[in-house]
Amino acid sequence: MNLDELKTAWNSESTNDVRIPSKIKQLGQAKHPLDKLKRKMKGEFYLQSFCILFVAFIPKLLNIDPSLYVLYYAFYALSLAISAYYLNLFRLFYNKINHYTADTKDSLLEIYYELKINIERYHAFSFLLLPIALVTLGMYRYSMRLQFTEFTDPDQSVISFTILTLTVSIITILIVLAWTRYFYSPYLLQLKKILDELKEEELKENEFSINHSNENIQKDGRQ
Repeated sequence: MNLDELKTAWNSESTNDVRIPSKIKQLGQAKHPLDKLKRKMKGEFYLQSFCILFVAFIPKLLNIDPSLYVLYYAFYALSLAISAYYLNLFRLFYNKINHYTADTKDSLLEIYYELKINIERYHAFSFLLLPIALVTLGMYRYSMRLQFTEFTDPDQSVISFTILTLTVSIITILIVLAWTRYFYSPYLLQLKKILDELKEEELKENEFSINHSNENIQKDGRQ
């Protein structure tokens, strides 16, 4: 076969069989929401670390009675242990996002589920610290009672504190749920959209491959 025949054979090949998949483009798009998420996570890490240190000065700021300092800092030590465990997991998740290379669907899927787990972990972390906050609130109310000499009805005090505890608990839970919904959910939805597009792309590619194979079989049959 000479050069002219080769050119004729090349030009006669159908270009409809050439299909460039868009997976690379879609995986690259995932870096945009993840980059934003990394920046927010970094800021939240520093904010949470500052808040943990700030809580150490609460007894002085709220004028809690010195007799309660030992009890308060015992609970504070417990909160430190819980916070250190959570922040370490938070850091590991941040590092995983930071090293995400957008090369495979599986790695993106792993990030997606890790983000979902991190949201639930955030809820658990906040709810575990809630009892400690309520104990601190009780210490504050007790300290305030010690500062006033007038008689206070014990039953009325218990009822008011119970109502206050329930109110603070409900408000805290709603704030935590609203915060994670605002802070994490948009990125979770964006990643889910990209994964759905990848899944749809895979289905199209599989359908294209099947059709292409059938066409080749038919051509071989005619020959």
